[in-house]
Amino acid sequence: MADYRVIARPNCSLSPRGRVAVVALIASFSLLVAIGFSLIGAWLVLPFAGLELLALAYAFYHIHCHAEDYESITIAGDHLAVEKRDYKNVSQIVFNRYWARVTLRELPGGEQCLLLRSHGKEVEFGRRFMDNQQRIALARQLKQRVGVVT
Repeated sequence: MADYRVIARPNCSLSPRGRVAVVALIASFSLLVAIGFSLIGAWLVLPFAGLELLALAYAFYHIHCHAEDYESITIAGDHLAVEKRDYKNVSQIVFNRYWARVTLRELPGGEQCLLLRSHGKEVEFGRRFMDNQQRIALARQLKQRVGVVT
C-alpha cells in the first residue's frame, strides 16, 4: 500500500467515441465542401481535401495513442518509485526514500525542471503534464516526505 502517490496525466477531455465523432463531423463537412467545389468544376479540391483528412486522422490517431500516458511518483515504505508511460513504453526507477533528493532547476525561459536523484541516477518528473506552479508545489510536498530540496 502506498503512503503517497502523485499521478500526472494529459488533459483528455474527449472519450474515444467523442474523438471519432469529431473526426467524422469534420470529415463530412470537408468532403461536402470539396464535392460542392468539384461539381462546379474545381475538381482539384478533392485530392487536397483527402490529404487534409489524412492529416486530421493521423493527428487524432496520435492523440488516441498517447491518451493513456502518465507519470507517477509512489512512496511506499522505504521506496520511492517513479513510473512513466509513453505510448506502449513503461519505465520505472526506484530510489531509497531517505536517500532521494528533490531538485528544482531553472531552465532557459524561466521554466522549472523537477528532478529526483539518488546514487548517480536522475529522473525528470512532470515536464510533459504539469506547469511550473504545479511542479513547485509538488517539490514542496515531496520535501516533506523524502530528502532535501536543493
